[in-house]
Amino acid sequence: MIIDQEKNENVKSDCLLDASAAKRKAITVLIAGLLSNFSVGILYTWSNLKDTIEYSLDPVTGERIYAAWDITQLNAPYSIGGMVFAIILIFAGALQDKIGPRKVMLTGMLMVGGGTILSGIVAQNPFLFNITFGVILGLGLGFVYACPRPAAMKWFHPSKKGMVNGLVVTGFGLGAMWLGPLEVLLLKKMGFSLEQTLWTLGGLILIIGIPCALNVVDPPAGYVPPEPAHKKGKTIHKQSPSVTLKTTAKTPQCWMLLVIYAFMCSAGAMVISNATDIMRVQTGGETGAYAAAVAAILAFMVPLTSLSNATGRATGGIVSDKIGRKNTYLVSHAVAALNMLGFYFFFDSPTFVVIGIILACFTYGSTLSITPTIVADYFGLKNYGANYGLVYYGWGLSLIIGPTISQVVKARTGNYDYAYLIAFGLIAVSAVLVALLKHPKFKPAEIVDLSELLDSSKGAVKALG
Repeated sequence: MIIDQEKNENVKSDCLLDASAAKRKAITVLIAGLLSNFSVGILYTWSNLKDTIEYSLDPVTGERIYAAWDITQLNAPYSIGGMVFAIILIFAGALQDKIGPRKVMLTGMLMVGGGTILSGIVAQNPFLFNITFGVILGLGLGFVYACPRPAAMKWFHPSKKGMVNGLVVTGFGLGAMWLGPLEVLLLKKMGFSLEQTLWTLGGLILIIGIPCALNVVDPPAGYVPPEPAHKKGKTIHKQSPSVTLKTTAKTPQCWMLLVIYAFMCSAGAMVISNATDIMRVQTGGETGAYAAAVAAILAFMVPLTSLSNATGRATGGIVSDKIGRKNTYLVSHAVAALNMLGFYFFFDSPTFVVIGIILACFTYGSTLSITPTIVADYFGLKNYGANYGLVYYGWGLSLIIGPTISQVVKARTGNYDYAYLIAFGLIAVSAVLVALLKHPKFKPAEIVDLSELLDSSKGAVKALG
C-alpha cells in the first residue's frame, strides 16, 4: 500500500480542527477551487482567438496574417483541447484520488500557463499550435479540473453536493469573464499581436492559479462533515456508497451519462465556439441592417457566453439539490431544444440572438453541474475522480461533435441553420436517456468504503441522492 505524504500532512494539520475551524477550511477549499477554475477558463475564449486568426489582415498587402491556417480547421485547437482535457481527466482524477489534489493541481497550472505562452511562440504554425494549445493546455486543464470538486465535496455535507459542484464549476465558466475582455483590450485597443496576447495571458494564469492550487486539500482521515441544522432528521441526502472504476464502467448508467454529456453539450459547444460569428451570420453582420448594434455587441460576446455558462452551472447544481437531478436535467433539455428551434426559425435580430446565446450557454452550464453531482450520487466519492473522468469523455466528444457540425454546415451553406436542427435531434435523444436513468444497485462485495447504505432486505446497496 502506497502511503501518500501529502494526505498524511493534511491529517496532522487538520485532525484537531474544531467545528468552526473545519467550516472555515471547507469554505477556503471551496473558494480556492472556484478561483483555480476561474484562472484557467481560456478554452471558452476561443471565439476571440479564432476570429483573430481568421480576420487579421496585413495592413500593407491586405493578406491574412495567419494565412497558414485553413478556414475549415479554425476550431481544431478548441476541439483538441477539449478532447485531451476529457481524456486525461480519468487519469488525473485517479491520481488525485491517490496522492491528493495539491500536487496534481500545481502540475496542471504549470501546463495551462506554459501551454498558453508556448502557443504565442508558435501561433503561425497550426500544427504546433494544436500541440501547445490543444494537447499541453488540454492536459493542464484536465489536471486542474479533476481536483477541486471531489476535495470540496468531502468537506461538505452530502446534501450540499449540487451546490458545491455548481459553485466550483462556475469558476471554470467565469474564466472567460476576465480572459475574454482582456483579450479584446489587448488585441483591439492596445494593438497587441496574437502572440503577445497569449504570452500575457499565460503569465497571468500562472500568477492567479498557483496560489489557489496550494489551498485545495482533502479533509483529514475520519473527517465527518457536520449535518446542517435544517437537514437533521431527514434521510434523503446521505453519503453514497463508493465503487471502483471497474464497477462503474459495468453499469449502463455510466454510459448513458457519457452519451447525455456528449449530445446535450454539443449544442452549447457549438454556440460557444462560434458565438461572435453566429451574431454576424444570423443578423447580417456588421454591414447589414443591424450593423451598429452588431458592432457594439460583438465585443461583449465572450463575456456574455461566460456569464451565462457560469450562471447555468451554479443554478443547475443548486436547483438539483431542491427538485432532484432528473427533473432539473429534463427542464434544461426542454429549454435547450426549444432554443435550437428558435435559432432556426426566429432568431434573426441582435436581441433574439443574444437571448438564444444566453439560453444555449445557460443550459450547457447546468449540464456541467448536474452531471458530476449525479456521478457522486450514483458511484460515491472515494473513487470519484476516476469515475467522473470516464463519464467526462462525453463532454470531450461534445467539443468535437458541436463545433465540427457547425464548421461543416457553415462551409457548405454559408449559415448554421442545419446545424441547429442536428443539435435539436441530439438534445432529444439525450432527453430520452435522462428519462430512462435510474439509481444503480450494487452488491455488498462491490462497495469499497465504509459509508455504504445497506438495504439488507434486498441484499443490495442503493445510492441515494
